[in-house]
Amino acid sequence: MKIKLGKYLFETYYLLISILFFLVVRFTWFFRKLNQKIEIEYNFNLLKYLVVSIFVFITIRLYKRANFDIFSKNTIGIILAVYFIPSSIFFSSTNASPIIYLAHIALFFTLFFALKIRYDISWPILSKKQSLFLLVAITIIGVLPFLRYIHHINIKNLFLIDIYSTRFKFRALFDTYSSYSHSWFTRVIIPVIFVFALKFRLRLLAFFNFLVLLMLYLMGAVKSVLLGSLLVVLFYFLPSKKLMNYIVGGLIGLALIAIISIPFFDADNNIVAVIIFRRLMFIPSLLDYAYYDFFDGNHLYWSSGFLKGFIEYPYDETPARLIGEIYFDRPDMAANNGIISDGFTNAGFIGVILNIFLLSTFFSVVKNSNVDNRFYGIFFFFIYNIFTTTFSTVLVTHGGIILILLTLLVLRRKNSTDYS
Repeated sequence: MKIKLGKYLFETYYLLISILFFLVVRFTWFFRKLNQKIEIEYNFNLLKYLVVSIFVFITIRLYKRANFDIFSKNTIGIILAVYFIPSSIFFSSTNASPIIYLAHIALFFTLFFALKIRYDISWPILSKKQSLFLLVAITIIGVLPFLRYIHHINIKNLFLIDIYSTRFKFRALFDTYSSYSHSWFTRVIIPVIFVFALKFRLRLLAFFNFLVLLMLYLMGAVKSVLLGSLLVVLFYFLPSKKLMNYIVGGLIGLALIAIISIPFFDADNNIVAVIIFRRLMFIPSLLDYAYYDFFDGNHLYWSSGFLKGFIEYPYDETPARLIGEIYFDRPDMAANNGIISDGFTNAGFIGVILNIFLLSTFFSVVKNSNVDNRFYGIFFFFIYNIFTTTFSTVLVTHGGIILILLTLLVLRRKNSTDYS
């Protein structure tokens, strides 16, 4: 299926955030710190930038000409815009080793070609009534144990007051079941129910779902709990065929605002540049290099994760806090890593290859499940998580495995008219 994009939308976006990186982002605190610690220099090299730019424009051209379904086109487009392009700009303007950039290229093109493969999935599919019954029953039964925490709720958290104290309180209160299932419900199950409620105009179910979500938000005050469901609802109403036009067009508008703001704010106070472009797009690349520098030849083999009962973890702090303390002089900072740095931290390039393979398999299964595009917001939130959180955490703690099971059992359609 050919999906039309603005003729030079991605190219314009690339040039604008290149300007933003050179004039603002590279002068912000995080980038200055990394420069001090591992001597990454941010010097503009015209020849290197031109070579990388030609490669990026060829990649954009390949993406535009590719005959993808809507899910694949949007997924590849989002990764191109918020991950591959910023990584290319970062590499083109530094003296950093090409190793991490090559890993980013491998991730992008592996996913690119994996989403071209079509196959049939032989797996039972639940009917609409069975799906709704399963989801509601799981939610009602699953959230009952959370009622024991209800007297610890702080209503001020609705106004974003005292959220950090509440967060620490509930971390101490939650047992193993509560810690895991809280994310499963708020990041996967409840958002899926919201889309079902919107599709079939089930107002009572939507209201009940909202109350459950609100209760779970107040048990931890994690803002992404509300943001995730808000994004799911927003993506439900956006036309999926024009989604990349909206996303890249919106980013171009924000980049222009950030560039116009340059004469009026210093780098660390240019809010749009810092929050949107530095935090969401360039920090993941920067942290990949920090993790590579620290864990090269010093791999953890998942001793801080699901193998911690079998392999001794050699540090007192988590990897994220180690990087925060060593590279940014912030012992309280959790410098969370994404899919590439997570793979390298645990098993070097074997870990990187494994993570790329698992991610490509995940999206390949979703693509071949013919999921209604109105559910795309749930997968968008998953994409965001894989570049800001360890991959095993995304799969287990954040509900990635739950999401793929629901995709196969509940969201999968034999044809585009199922559940319409």
